[in-house]
Amino acid sequence: MQYVRDPDKIEGQIWDCIRELSELESFTADQQQILLYLIRACGEPSLAQRVKFSPHAIEAGKRSIKKYAYMLYDHDTLSGNIDSKLLNQEPLCFINKSSVISMAKSTKQTRAMTAVDLWKPYLKNSIVVFGYSSTALCRLLELLKAEEAEKPALIIAMPSGFVNTEYGKEVLQESYDELGVEYILIEGRWGGIMFAAATVNALLSIQQGIYR
Repeated sequence: MQYVRDPDKIEGQIWDCIRELSELESFTADQQQILLYLIRACGEPSLAQRVKFSPHAIEAGKRSIKKYAYMLYDHDTLSGNIDSKLLNQEPLCFINKSSVISMAKSTKQTRAMTAVDLWKPYLKNSIVVFGYSSTALCRLLELLKAEEAEKPALIIAMPSGFVNTEYGKEVLQESYDELGVEYILIEGRWGGIMFAAATVNALLSIQQGIYR
């Protein structure tokens, strides 16, 4: 069998292939970096047309990382997909805490929603990452609209699914003028942990001047 075996050649060819097969000309250099990571995660160049950036999303993310602001995410599985070498500090996730589990049972809401309620002390200027729970995204937007929580710097909204998923992402986009919160999202039902983690890794790389 004849196939590429050298890891450096494989790595280089991956990025070359993505650039060759994808239509990235309408995006800024930093946006292109996000898209390269996302397309690599799924192998589908057309994904680029589903990704939406608010006007100052990447700048807000870079600024938050530089200031060592909190990073909050909606499910523990996200941590295993983030490049820990690029992190300034450990991201926070509360979904499996015993207090969250008991509170969720008593209030008859999802654990992801309850975990978001416990984000309040950490939200100001943070990066919040949704790769699993659309309901958690909706809960955060509900808190922000009611002015019951400080605004994060950036919301990475990439949960997948069939319930609340499209709605939550639409509300996030439509509320930009009202809330002033920057976002990066994948439209529709597309999403998942691998996409959310890829976006975080891309942002961390950009912040450190690493470009593909």
